[in-house]
Amino acid sequence: MYDSLRVLVVSNMVPSTEVPQYGVFVMRQTAALEQAGCTVEVVGIEQRTTGLPGTLRKYVRLRSQGAHAADRMQADVVLGHYLVPTALIARRVARSVGAPYVLVAHGGDVGHLERSRPLRTAVRKAVFGAAAVVAVSSELAARLTAVYPGLVVEVINTGVDRALFRPGAADLSPFGAAPSRPLIVQIGNLIERKNPERLAAAAERLFAERGGGELWIAGTGPLAEQLEGLPHVRLLGAVRPDRVPALLRGADAATLVALSEGYGLGALEAVACGVPVVVSQTAPVARDLPASAAVQVDPFSEDAILAGLRAALALARDDPAGQATADAHADVVQARRLSDLLERVARSCSA
Repeated sequence: MYDSLRVLVVSNMVPSTEVPQYGVFVMRQTAALEQAGCTVEVVGIEQRTTGLPGTLRKYVRLRSQGAHAADRMQADVVLGHYLVPTALIARRVARSVGAPYVLVAHGGDVGHLERSRPLRTAVRKAVFGAAAVVAVSSELAARLTAVYPGLVVEVINTGVDRALFRPGAADLSPFGAAPSRPLIVQIGNLIERKNPERLAAAAERLFAERGGGELWIAGTGPLAEQLEGLPHVRLLGAVRPDRVPALLRGADAATLVALSEGYGLGALEAVACGVPVVVSQTAPVARDLPASAAVQVDPFSEDAILAGLRAALALARDDPAGQATADAHADVVQARRLSDLLERVARSCSA
């Protein structure tokens, strides 16, 4: 048993002042690992600039910073978030100090590997060289083992921060004028995968039936132009992570109707806040949520999303089964599972 397992986290997604929600789950898991008794340091890439030259420089710098941090803290294990491209960096950082490394797959990275044979080849050695590979859902683990037959994958999600995401009073004043009711809220960037256009169309039909209502979307992205100006939609832009729980608690229903998700933590966060949620039946999180707190829908069907919105608005708030599910998937619970895995890895490699 380690007095305090020293973990270096390497991630290509960490929050910045400009984009505070970018990789916030990495930082929340870091805090939960510290609560579990680990000593944790993070090196990562903040989202500020775009373009290939800048990106390449970032990854070179990340590798250098990671190696320096691992040496300084005498890391027992390196934890790499995202297989593409962080697996390669985590491997090199770990080798620089003779430590084992563990990789975490989140979803988009596995999608890249599924679509690109050169990427699969480039990352293969790093993936099979890891002391352990973790996926945030069993469905994602199955996809990853289809990409790399014979790979053993653990399933541990990042979990929901129950100190933040819990039932309670809501203050929507930071978001502007009071909404027309019912208020539907979706947290997620305005990109095709998050499906905001179908959601907006279904919400428009719902509000026409009810004589009013608003859809609030927290996020940014290229589809903002298509949604700007719709009278029933309020685009909130990037919302600070500490304000998301209040936003969810102020909703009459929340949605996560993405076309694909690695897990879909946002739906669990809404349920943790006591808010009924409409969730894509394709999102792995849907399997974990009770029917008394969540309505599963086909995200490719506007009619199904509309029916899901109607059903969710009929559900009770603060559902006991939903709260029990959130407790079972709390970040501190998941972090304890992860810290146990990291300790086993470190102990076996030092034996």
